[in-house]
Amino acid sequence: MAAAAAAAPPMPHLDRAASPGRRRRMSRSSNFSVHMSPFPLDQPGSDNETERTCLTDVGLANLARGCRRLEKLSLACYIGDPGLIAIGEGCKLLSNLNLRFVEGTTDEGLIALLKNCGQSLVSLGVATCAWMTDASLHAVGSHCPNLEILSLESDHTKNEGVISVAKGCRLLKTLKLQCIGAGDEALEAIGSYCSFLESLSLNNFERFTDRSLSSIANGCKHLTDLILNDCHLLTDRSLEFVARSCKKLARLKINGCQNMETAALEHIGRWCPGLLELSLIYCPRIRDSAFMEVGRGCSLLRSLHLVDCSRISDDALCYIAQGCKNLTELSIRRGYEIGDKALISFAENCKSLREITLQFCERVSDAGLAAIAEGCPLRKLNLCGCQLITDNGLTAIARGCPDLVFLDISVLRLIGDMALAEIGEGCLQLKDIALSHCPEVTDVGLGHLVRGCLLLQSCQIVYCRRVSSTGVATIVSSCPKLKRLLVEEWKVSERTRRRAGPVLSFLCTGL
Repeated sequence: MAAAAAAAPPMPHLDRAASPGRRRRMSRSSNFSVHMSPFPLDQPGSDNETERTCLTDVGLANLARGCRRLEKLSLACYIGDPGLIAIGEGCKLLSNLNLRFVEGTTDEGLIALLKNCGQSLVSLGVATCAWMTDASLHAVGSHCPNLEILSLESDHTKNEGVISVAKGCRLLKTLKLQCIGAGDEALEAIGSYCSFLESLSLNNFERFTDRSLSSIANGCKHLTDLILNDCHLLTDRSLEFVARSCKKLARLKINGCQNMETAALEHIGRWCPGLLELSLIYCPRIRDSAFMEVGRGCSLLRSLHLVDCSRISDDALCYIAQGCKNLTELSIRRGYEIGDKALISFAENCKSLREITLQFCERVSDAGLAAIAEGCPLRKLNLCGCQLITDNGLTAIARGCPDLVFLDISVLRLIGDMALAEIGEGCLQLKDIALSHCPEVTDVGLGHLVRGCLLLQSCQIVYCRRVSSTGVATIVSSCPKLKRLLVEEWKVSERTRRRAGPVLSFLCTGL
């Protein structure tokens, strides 16, 4: 690969659709997209007209000269300013540009590109490019008036750069920002100038306060999606501003905003009747009463994700189950106060539930699973770490959820071969199973499982002390559609390795 990189690379090959006996030459008028990464051989081919390759500045210049109607370009490799300048000069119709881990270039290269094709750009993403400063963002604001999507991750941009974007790109609909150097002034500009904004994601902001969200709420009335990750200075007031002004809010994710308390979610419940998805990650101050308002006011809610919300109990989820009967997806991780009472309520009220994740919810037992099996036709179930569950609970699932395609029963120390036999008999559509750290599962149980689950594509069976090389060989020989098997390397015989080498993945035990 090093030798190939040193030489001038070939032009991308674009004749996939050529008719028999005739090779289609590269057309200067055809529209297509190119993805360039440092490891092209590791990238799977795609069904669309996206060519994955690895080029230097010389290759980019050739590409620009030969593909004048290039519309989409994604770079993740070492490229200098000459390459970007060449693209700008040759590809005036470029509408989608994504730069990630692009080293070797500077603001000068991006600015030159934007001067030439900024008018046609609709989507721009720049991430992990250490060279980028406010100078590049000034160019975005000056030359990209039709930009609708901007994703920016930078440690060096400050308020001035974001303000320039806000003033010059007033058609923005989707904005993702991770700029630790920006603060309230930057987001106030977004609220003042970007009235068409629909989706906003703010990540790792350490300098902006409720003042910022007040400006967004006042100016961006069409907001439907809001993501707040690790915005430590925000309080309940921020969500009150958003809830009262952005009545179209449909998706809300709050991650690590530790100053938000119960009142924050109560405002959402009172003022956002169209909420469809709610995700709360490490929100230790939000209590059960907040979900009473959500249950009352957000009857259309379809997806609920809770991670490390330590003060939420069964009562909170009962409010949701009773008020949000259209729920299709429930995901709870480390819900130490959540048990069977909540599951029984979901089974009674949410007949459309198709996906449930209950990772390390240590109060969930067989009784809750039996209720779910009777009331909800599940397709995906994750019970990792729910250590009260036994063979009886999984038997109920196997008999009540025949359409199950995904099942994670890792770290269930009480389940054994009987559960696997029931799953093999009842869940014939199963494609993905994880049963690591299950000390009572044996080769016999695996044999029962694969006898019925002939569609199995992925299986994880690490740290199952009673599973041997015989069990591993049984899975490989019985599952014709298997694509991935994660197991300890020492449990794979030479014969199995020869037969199924491409599908085997080994646990790294030497780290």
